[in-house]
Amino acid sequence: MKKHYNRLTAIITSLFFLAFLLFEGLYTYVTATKIMNEKMAAAKNHTLAAFTAQNRKDTVNIIGAAYSDFEIQSWYNADDIGFYGMIELDDGRIVESGDFVEILSVNKDTPENPNSRYFPVTPGFKSEGRIITVFSIDAMCDSNFIFGGKFTYVDTDYNNPVEYTIGENELASPDDAVPVSEWQGDKSLHAEYYTMAKNKYEAGLNEQSKQLLADVRNKTDMGYVFKIYQDDGTFYYKTESSEADSMQKKIDSGQVVSFVENKLTTSYYISHSCINSDTDNAFLCYLFHPLELTFRYHIVQYIMSLIALIIAESAVVLMMRKMYGNRMSYELMRQDLTRSIAHDLKTPLAVVKAYTENWEHIDEEDRPEYAEKLNAEVDDMASVINNMLNMSKLDSTNEIKLEEVDLYTITAEIYEHIKPVISERGLNVRLITDVIGGKYAAYADPKMIRIAIGNFITNAVKYADSRVEIKLLSNEKNITFMVTNDGQCISKKDIKKIWEPFYKADKARTDRMGSSGMGLAINRGILRLHKAKYKCVSSNNETSFWFELKKVK
Repeated sequence: MKKHYNRLTAIITSLFFLAFLLFEGLYTYVTATKIMNEKMAAAKNHTLAAFTAQNRKDTVNIIGAAYSDFEIQSWYNADDIGFYGMIELDDGRIVESGDFVEILSVNKDTPENPNSRYFPVTPGFKSEGRIITVFSIDAMCDSNFIFGGKFTYVDTDYNNPVEYTIGENELASPDDAVPVSEWQGDKSLHAEYYTMAKNKYEAGLNEQSKQLLADVRNKTDMGYVFKIYQDDGTFYYKTESSEADSMQKKIDSGQVVSFVENKLTTSYYISHSCINSDTDNAFLCYLFHPLELTFRYHIVQYIMSLIALIIAESAVVLMMRKMYGNRMSYELMRQDLTRSIAHDLKTPLAVVKAYTENWEHIDEEDRPEYAEKLNAEVDDMASVINNMLNMSKLDSTNEIKLEEVDLYTITAEIYEHIKPVISERGLNVRLITDVIGGKYAAYADPKMIRIAIGNFITNAVKYADSRVEIKLLSNEKNITFMVTNDGQCISKKDIKKIWEPFYKADKARTDRMGSSGMGLAINRGILRLHKAKYKCVSSNNETSFWFELKKVK
């Protein structure tokens, strides 16, 4: 049986786990797909926000146009998207994106047309805000860049000036350079700091974007492309190596305008355009990881769902263990019940058999006495069967008929009925009430509650040595019935067991009234149907049974 429950537990928990994996997988797929589409749309929109290929063709200063693109990307860059931009010039030089400071020379007469110079900065450059208000420059500059000098500034969170060294720049033209002060003249200078990443995570994505662009360009050089979109809306799949030259010509001439990969692991969008000639190429690369972002954005949901799974699995295990325990308890109780019934019926049946077998040998004058004994034994067997039937009714009853009953009237009637036994045993029995007039109205099933009160009083009388107290107590909400007898106490280990069918706390005790041991089990079933509180307390040579019912107001 234990193997069966273990196997059933494993099956149910496995089904829960599979359902969890299916739900989480579906949720992850749907969420990651949504993020992929949103980020891809953002990447394309940001590309449109930058200078188009035609803008670059019409621009004399290609380097200045490139930094204008990077500036726009810094403004429009979406969260958790890596960005890398580059322009490969005719002479082989590379203009690539990165953090930089833009210095604008503003003419007070025409402030809408500032003249700009740039200098790239390393990660060591710190600025809390985009606008740098207090600064000075001691360096050289050409038509695009500031280089070879010092930039001293006061940031918002610094009390002391910070000095940053502006290095040399291979894209600059030293032969045409002049001091920044000469370029400034009588104009005002304005400084702005632009960064391509908001945090370390995006900085890492930017590096991945740079490497990805290099990988894609290497593949296109060999004639291999994942997916290429063109101006006319058609696209190419993987090409043969023999077509590498024609593919590269299409890329160089600007026919191929974007490279796209939609994957839940890593998605990217590369925008390509040609500038001025067939050998000037500009690329903007965007990269993001939909699955990784799904887990990052929804980590709380994943943790909560995992906790829910653990709770559900634990509940299944506990439930199956409880079911197994209940089944074993039921089997043991059934076996005990069978043995108890057999024991309680065996003796009277043996007596009846003995009397009937020897009936013809019994003298005529003794036969009435033996007939009375036979009837007593039959009554005992009938009592056992009736008690079993009562237990069966309680087990199968789903509803009880509650109505207003007077517990005092029922208790008094049972007390009067049992008075002969009380007198025979010479017991001191008292009925105690705390309400003048003695009316204790409660909601109960009249037949069932009469059986319960009768069993409690009968047991008290049966096991009392000299004294029994029957109490009825009332408060605002409930009525309490209690019966107490003196005599031998019930041990702590037997307190819970006394409510089981056919159980006798002390089998050596005299069963003065021929009880079958079913009374308390029947009472437990009755009180549970009434949803009543009940308990047995036994100490100091006294044993008390009590229950509590809702009072009629």
